[in-house]
Amino acid sequence: MMLLRLSKIGLWGLLVFGILLQLWLKDRHLLWTLFFYAMPKPCLALLAAGLAYFSRRRGRITAGLACLMITAWWLAASYRGGLEIQPAAAARKAADEVTMLYWNLARPVGLDAEMVSLMKAWQPDIAAFVEPGQSVETLLAEYEKQLPGYRAAWMPRGILWLARVPSRYRDRGKLAGVGAYARFDVDGFGPTFPVVAADVHPGYPRKPQLQQVLAHSSGRRDAILVGDFNTPLESIFFADYRARFQNALEVAGTGFKETWPIGLPLLSLDHFWTGPDWQILQAQKIWDLTGSDHAALWVKLKRR
Repeated sequence: MMLLRLSKIGLWGLLVFGILLQLWLKDRHLLWTLFFYAMPKPCLALLAAGLAYFSRRRGRITAGLACLMITAWWLAASYRGGLEIQPAAAARKAADEVTMLYWNLARPVGLDAEMVSLMKAWQPDIAAFVEPGQSVETLLAEYEKQLPGYRAAWMPRGILWLARVPSRYRDRGKLAGVGAYARFDVDGFGPTFPVVAADVHPGYPRKPQLQQVLAHSSGRRDAILVGDFNTPLESIFFADYRARFQNALEVAGTGFKETWPIGLPLLSLDHFWTGPDWQILQAQKIWDLTGSDHAALWVKLKRR
């Protein structure tokens, strides 16, 4: 009995700590980071539900109310109503509109057939992929063959680029010595604009990596930043991003904004940020995919 009581006290303490993390502490300190990422609002709601189930009457009421409040908090912060965009509708666009697809491919072995099918269905003007697999350099010609009209490029450290409009590779490198980024310039939609694709390494501090991704936008108001940032949108490290950019799923997405794991809305690790010169017309999280534990992102933009 004593062990059970201590366990319940510990779980209640964990719930309170998790709420404080989400409300205020967040990832301000390196020691809190792991707990912050491991205790998103859905997990806190499940913890409260478990406490309600195993508690007696008074504790059950308290935990039940906590579960309802956390769930409402999560839905208000994460869910956006509206109809999902279908690929057939996504392919229809005006000449001055640009569409882009992003996805973490999770290191496929050989050519990624699901990615090819996704490209054919959604027909983006440009696409960026991280973790495309070790053999991707030998598969560029095959990707171009299966996707007529697209030119493929590969950046060492794992970024694959596909475009059916004029684009030029400008720069690539490491993020804080561990992550990866690549910058491209895109033509055909008014002035040339930069796209920075990034893969932030989860085993090292996020702040310097995220700051470098932001710096590679070069202060451009028409820059686009995409990638696996391995950092939830609630992180304090996106304060500078929010001051200068807009997140596509928050502005025009439907459903839950979280992109990981395997369709479950737990963490928003995959990001699509645009500068203020862009109007975000549509944004769609594509979650019913089997080849990766990440959802894909599709966005339609137009210059203001």
